[in-house]
Amino acid sequence: MKNLNGKTVLITGAAMGMGKSLSEKLLKEGCRVALVDINAVEMKKTQVELSNIGKCKYYICDISDRKKVYQLAQKVEKELGHVDILVNNAGIVNAKELLNLEDESIEKTVNINLTAMFWTCKAFLPSMVARKSGHVVNFSSAGGILAIPNLTAYSASKFGVIGFSDALRQEMKKHKSNVGVTYVCPNTVNTGMFEGSKMIAGTKILSADDVTKKVIKAIKKNQAMVAVPSMPIKFITPLTKLLLPIKVMDWLNAALGMANANDTWKGRNSE
Repeated sequence: MKNLNGKTVLITGAAMGMGKSLSEKLLKEGCRVALVDINAVEMKKTQVELSNIGKCKYYICDISDRKKVYQLAQKVEKELGHVDILVNNAGIVNAKELLNLEDESIEKTVNINLTAMFWTCKAFLPSMVARKSGHVVNFSSAGGILAIPNLTAYSASKFGVIGFSDALRQEMKKHKSNVGVTYVCPNTVNTGMFEGSKMIAGTKILSADDVTKKVIKAIKKNQAMVAVPSMPIKFITPLTKLLLPIKVMDWLNAALGMANANDTWKGRNSE
């Protein structure tokens, strides 16, 4: 069981939603937190609010720009010290069918949800490896295990997060680095990203707290995966995909309402 007190944590997408919730919990654990986001207005509000709990400092950064990420790493290390825990939480969604997705939106989704993790890990992992201590948390999604219509770019990026995390975890073990890697797969969370979408039969919307409290436990116990809710996402969905023919799986998804779940999507700030 890891003791998080005194650790320095960097969290992307920290201005709101799960990033803000996780930042609050880690501050209460005694961590110093570097809050990273591109939304300056919300970031300043969050920093003021969370400063009442513990030591935190905000940084405005476009994490899809690798040069800015590398500059961010130098600045954070100078001001807060070596980062012990990196949380790649930032993500966006544009729930439209492929032929209605703008090219720029596809690039932006993949760059923020997936490619940015390469830059943040390359920026912050070396010091963890050198000190033989650290942890990386990468946020994927239930949509990274089971793809449904209107989420081509989103699901592709989130499937990629799982592959990236699995490979990275094995690299860290291969070199006995003592750096843990966890990926997080929650169902729909009430952060506004999927505002307007319909819930799928048999599921319920999650709160950010439902997810982030499990992430804290996963960091402490060095768990490779966090699935919320655990049984459907970690076991039932993968097993169903493995056992059922593709045609039957497609029929089942449609019967459960997945085919049209995002037809009414509005999203946060009409992304």
